[in-house]
Amino acid sequence: MGRLRWLAMGLLVAAVGVQPASAQTAEDAIRFTDRSPATGVRMMGMAGAGIVGVADYSALFSNPAGLGFFRSSSASGALQSVYTTDESFYSTPGNESFLDSDATSTQFGNLAYVYRAPTRRGSFVIAAAFNQINTYERELRFEGNNSTSTISTSFLPFDGEYGLTNSDELDFLDDLPFAAFNGGFFDYFPDRLPDYPFLEAVVPGTTIQQSGTVTEEGRMSELSFGGALEAAPRVMVGLSANIAFGTYEFNSLFAEDDIFDENGLADYSVLLDDGTLFEGFDFLEYEQRLQSDLLGVNLRLGLSAQAASNLRVGLTLETPTYYTVNEDYGASYLTGFDDGNTLSYGDDFDDVGNGEFEYEIQTPWRLGVGVGFNAENVFVTGDVEYVDWSQLELDAETDRSFFADLNRGIEEAYEPVINTRLGIEYRLGDLSLRGGFAYRPDPLDTAPLRSDGSELERDKTFFSAGFGYRFQRQFQVDFGWMQGRFDSAYSAYPEDSVGARQDDILLIDEEVVQNQFSVGVSFFF
Repeated sequence: MGRLRWLAMGLLVAAVGVQPASAQTAEDAIRFTDRSPATGVRMMGMAGAGIVGVADYSALFSNPAGLGFFRSSSASGALQSVYTTDESFYSTPGNESFLDSDATSTQFGNLAYVYRAPTRRGSFVIAAAFNQINTYERELRFEGNNSTSTISTSFLPFDGEYGLTNSDELDFLDDLPFAAFNGGFFDYFPDRLPDYPFLEAVVPGTTIQQSGTVTEEGRMSELSFGGALEAAPRVMVGLSANIAFGTYEFNSLFAEDDIFDENGLADYSVLLDDGTLFEGFDFLEYEQRLQSDLLGVNLRLGLSAQAASNLRVGLTLETPTYYTVNEDYGASYLTGFDDGNTLSYGDDFDDVGNGEFEYEIQTPWRLGVGVGFNAENVFVTGDVEYVDWSQLELDAETDRSFFADLNRGIEEAYEPVINTRLGIEYRLGDLSLRGGFAYRPDPLDTAPLRSDGSELERDKTFFSAGFGYRFQRQFQVDFGWMQGRFDSAYSAYPEDSVGARQDDILLIDEEVVQNQFSVGVSFFF
């Protein structure tokens, strides 16, 4: 069956709503909904250790009961910059290479208003805040030579993913092979029957140069409304209603190039319906794009009590966040031939592999406990937060059986984690110096692998520092810095419901360092 007829069938398949896999996975859901340990300039300097309950607008994010300790009303705002470096390690037999890349962004980080109501006794405070709670800015680049595998092999159809007519013409192809076939990544050769009738564009065993660029952009923010009151002497209770919203964007470009001309004219060809023959592999490009818009709601309840003159304890309970996710996704395929011709697919919205999808994410409950010690000039606090990621759930109005299987897999593959944070603030008159540490363990029960087959530790560690200076008690300037570090591995070849589509997968090891800087001002009245 010719490619023009296949293209027409692809439009029909897309029109009836066939959905290829896009970002509906547990890893993507955790990436979307996880958040920074801290928000707000002061708490960034203390790595977000605020479950004990602190008089700061970030209490709406950590423990709303802390609002009750405000002694006056305030208005605050802050700018935030993010600088992320990603060191990649590309390794194939006989070839190793390192590349560094970076991504930066500066955005409005926080805006808050806190109102302390006049009371004869006790405390009653209400507040509203806009807080940035996560950022996705990141860029990965890699490059190297490979003689053991090619991405074009990953698109070859398995048994059951293609069908032939009685006259040995192609009758159908599943979505992923279909799109790659029309982009020239592999072709059908009936003269190879009864053996496997498909050949990838790159001759296995030849040396090709591979390169890739992967960018992630976007951020998550939270709009919170809440308050706190003194329920008993030195005991504050608080509640906040929170709306989380944001956008995640993913773009990748993977290329293979026959730089040594080992793939000749006779090794690979594509015959079009009009009789035109494209000969010899020269290069290919595989591009993926995804944009996810998220909107979620939750409630956060808090308790903070002065257990002794210098000792404070806090408790928080956060309901699951219920997200609606709207995704636009697509992929395009381009093959260049030695005779100068090119063949492409995926540039039109109606092409198979492009589309829109809507689904829901329900995050786990969060339970936090904090303890703080407040001496004359120093405040030391630490907290732990329990999150059971095996309770993460995804759902959609369509493909219910797919999501039911996915949720069972999440329950088996993920486990509870305990996030920890430590912070210190030292006061020297109107100057406050801050520092902190946070730790986020990987919730995956079985560690994934690096390119060399060793286990990949994806735990995240954070270090922070900052300072604040109060001018005549009505005006304060704060600066905060927090650095997060973690290792990762990027799978460069496509995967779908069957997992990796070839044994010789290409993993790119990564060392990621993200620095966040925030500067803000607060007015007290």
